[in-house]
Amino acid sequence: MRYIIVDDDKFFSETMSSLLVGAPETEDAEIRRHGFDDVELSGIEDDDVFFLDIADGSDENAGIRLARRIRDENDRAHIVFITSYESKARDTITGLIRPSGFLVKPICGVEEEKLRVFLKLLHEKDNRAISLKSGTKYFDVAVRDIIYIRKTDRKTSVYTENSFYQVRQTFVKILKELDDDFIVVDKGAAVNIKKARAYEPATRLIHMEGGVTVYCSRDRAKMHRDILNRLEVI
Repeated sequence: MRYIIVDDDKFFSETMSSLLVGAPETEDAEIRRHGFDDVELSGIEDDDVFFLDIADGSDENAGIRLARRIRDENDRAHIVFITSYESKARDTITGLIRPSGFLVKPICGVEEEKLRVFLKLLHEKDNRAISLKSGTKYFDVAVRDIIYIRKTDRKTSVYTENSFYQVRQTFVKILKELDDDFIVVDKGAAVNIKKARAYEPATRLIHMEGGVTVYCSRDRAKMHRDILNRLEVI
């Protein structure tokens, strides 16, 4: 795993590097520091992590343009934006680039704790989280806690065992951030198969944790037959 810091402020770049070096999750990881002019974008791996300052001097959107180039090269690499302004272009950036997080300078106190949590989630892949926006608020939800997601009309809802979030992201965009444990079972519905407990072939209902049932279309039942057959049959 590589951690790549891109910032025009050399002092901040060194400070950020020191925070990463001091974290137990980054032991033996490669940590690089670059300015905007010398960062190498070829050969980006899925587990590379870019920490990007949004602004480069007077260029307020240099980091956003760089993030788009990173996305052109690799759709899964992690991008964490660092800014001096908490609300800087967050809505637009989230939709276009799907960043893994935002940090506000200086990285101390609460922001340093956010960095520690991010590194821990990244290191413990089973605890990977996605950022959801509900109304005007953002929520980080662990992927493994999601039971299913559903699109109704133009609204997308994400259900966990104890909560649900009606979010602004589209069904398709959320699916791209999930992993192979999530299968689409009907138009606008996907389940976390690890949360499935039983399957009812007669009605094609998948019984999920928490007493929830999700309908599976005929075509999808055929497509996922092997997966569904491994569940308890009702």
